[in-house]
Amino acid sequence: MKHDSSQNSIRKIHHILADILTDYYQGASSEKVLDYHERDQLVGEFYRESPPAEGIGLAETLAEFRNGILAKSVKTWHPLFMNQMFPGASYPAVLGDCLTSLMNTTLATWEVAPVATIIERNVSEWMAGVLGLPEGSSGIFLPGSSLANLVALTVARNQRLGDRLRQTGLHGRAPAAIVCSQNSHYSIANAANILGIGENHLVRVRTNDCNEMLVDDLVRKVREATAQGIRPFAVVATAGSTVTGCMDPISDIADVCERFDMHLHVDAAFGGAMTFVPEGKKRLHGIERADSVCWDAHKSLHAPLTSTALLFPNADVLKDCFDSGANYLFHPHAGIPPETEDLGRYTPLCGKRFDALKLWILWNAYGTDYFRDFMADRVRLSERFHEMLAKDPDFQPSHKPCTPLQCFRFLPPALSAGNPDEIDRFHRAVREEIIHRGMAFFNIARLNGRDHFRTVLINPLTTLDDLRRLLEDIRSIGQKYLQSGNSGHDSVVPEN
Repeated sequence: MKHDSSQNSIRKIHHILADILTDYYQGASSEKVLDYHERDQLVGEFYRESPPAEGIGLAETLAEFRNGILAKSVKTWHPLFMNQMFPGASYPAVLGDCLTSLMNTTLATWEVAPVATIIERNVSEWMAGVLGLPEGSSGIFLPGSSLANLVALTVARNQRLGDRLRQTGLHGRAPAAIVCSQNSHYSIANAANILGIGENHLVRVRTNDCNEMLVDDLVRKVREATAQGIRPFAVVATAGSTVTGCMDPISDIADVCERFDMHLHVDAAFGGAMTFVPEGKKRLHGIERADSVCWDAHKSLHAPLTSTALLFPNADVLKDCFDSGANYLFHPHAGIPPETEDLGRYTPLCGKRFDALKLWILWNAYGTDYFRDFMADRVRLSERFHEMLAKDPDFQPSHKPCTPLQCFRFLPPALSAGNPDEIDRFHRAVREEIIHRGMAFFNIARLNGRDHFRTVLINPLTTLDDLRRLLEDIRSIGQKYLQSGNSGHDSVVPEN
């Protein structure tokens, strides 16, 4: 059977796709966040032991996607989806993702992706510029900050631990360490594992109640490791922590890195977009001194997963680390401008997707002013939500937000003096009930030893009225639990 790419067939599918997209974006507020089904039911409906022997056609397959997969999945574009550090993707960027697949090229080489190579280098320069990195800074796009953190720390390892480490490895060398806060992203521990540093040589620095690194403890931990014959070669500063969204004091950490000859990597996966607002610029002060920075466009910039920029003051350090010299693939020429070099020489990837296109389309469609206005609006929303929580006697904000992320607890008088473990179970039970009913989708996070509700407020559709409704839903379901004498041990389903 040959592929049917006739004009009529493509137009027919185009109309189906247009209906799916229109319903998805225009119906976001009117539907549940999730049409909840139990795991066994979903496995029974969607899991197949073998692939279909005969096809049913593309139109019928899209109907199954629309009525099955999409209908029973979490609607990340819903205004009350606040579970992850990303909302659903903006429509222009979704088109960019589709067009990326249409092009189906790899950015490993200039000759197969000439325009894409220029666009990726250019967009990375834009991102470095708005962050305030030194002139000439640029980088590459990678599928997620977990990989970006690994690549950045690979560069740091090779640069700081001695000549020819790429060839000789760590064998026979003194033990080395990566330094990060106790609340850094789990990908840093994975990077220590993959790089041969070992998780036991991941030096964890204490944080304050908002999850921000304590610089005095950083200095103490670096000195202790050095005294034990361990070489701390890199510090990871977090700009937008996973639980609170708060930021490590980057400028102070940069001072420490200079004093002890350590690579400074800033994980700004979530917090990078705060550069568009004055208060964010202040919190990001010192990022211009970083040796590497990662920033996820699929978070606050609303590109689809995944679209991550890894930035350096001089991107040639990537080439020093990863250029394989594979002459069957790379055919370098003398005197070519850097924006046309083979990007496969700058990354461990060979199959490298054109992930910069979706952000390029979004940025061209909306402009920098959109991002600036949007982030200012989300910061105001977070501040007003914090004020709402502080004024309500049944709720307690867990921290003052410095990015659009707010943790809080439901602590009415009847509950606040209870057993702390019971209160944690109560919070988990209330959240599960709200998710099962499709009212909202937010998370539970562990902060200062206790469970807290965690809401990420970067969805452009989310309003203060939505958040007010969320609090009333939590209050209503929570009160029913309390009236039933159940604090979360068993499932209690309130009546509709």
